[in-house]
Amino acid sequence: MIGCRGAGPPAGPIAEDPKVTTDHAPGMAVHRSGSGPDLVLFHGGMGSWKHWIRNIEPLATRFTVHALDHPSYGDSAPVARETTGAAYLDLVHGLFLEMFPGDAPLRFAGFSFGGAIAANLARRLAPRVTHLCLISPGGFPARRFGDRPTRSYREAGDDERFFREICRHNLLVNMLSDPASVTEDTLDIQAACVRRTRFNSRKVSGGGTLLDDLTYLRERGMTSAPACRIRLLWGERDDSAFRPANLLIGEIRAAVGTLDVHRIPGVGHWSAYENAAEVNRLMLEFFSR
Repeated sequence: MIGCRGAGPPAGPIAEDPKVTTDHAPGMAVHRSGSGPDLVLFHGGMGSWKHWIRNIEPLATRFTVHALDHPSYGDSAPVARETTGAAYLDLVHGLFLEMFPGDAPLRFAGFSFGGAIAANLARRLAPRVTHLCLISPGGFPARRFGDRPTRSYREAGDDERFFREICRHNLLVNMLSDPASVTEDTLDIQAACVRRTRFNSRKVSGGGTLLDDLTYLRERGMTSAPACRIRLLWGERDDSAFRPANLLIGEIRAAVGTLDVHRIPGVGHWSAYENAAEVNRLMLEFFSR
């Protein structure tokens, strides 16, 4: 039976699964599935829990999966437009403590914008966070790399077909590498996520917290036990003038020291969707240690 508080559960194959519970917290909605140790999933920018649509069911065979909608995304409550990146991270931390009180161990997976959030929470919640899997994370210092040839969704006005064309274009610029991966279902996810985005994720993704947070976790692990395990997943084709893979991976390696990194074959930024089988395999192996 699906349990919820507040608005009804969103449409989608996970929400319709009778094994899934959909809760609407004051600031963060969460979709829960499975049983076992707690595993929390943090989605990317202009996203929602559906960024993990191809990962939740496999992960739920071993873990209690909590797929969040961050504040001002999906079904979660909005934040004030003027909220800074630092204030947003403080808000997420406070809401997270309400959802996960106590000292039970936690496993985190964070994608893009959600990677910056997950790393920051791992720092704040140490030593509770035992595993941190980052998938092409954000949170690097804001810098100007190459141009990103995306299009504004406002161009579409009320033209739904044009809006979906822009969704397709932007997915292939930012998220996916193979045009065949952009199905109608993919466009449905993107369109719904874009329309329910009410916070500028660049305030966090370009906020410069990631490397400091990872450095803290490394240094803490050298002096305190247990250390937080860290794994980095990065799509082989997630490499461009505006997202230079070798530079960014190198900066993470410098912060972490010995880096457990895996390049996901044949995919772009949203590797957990475009090559879900390999990402699921690597996450299950990592989180089961």
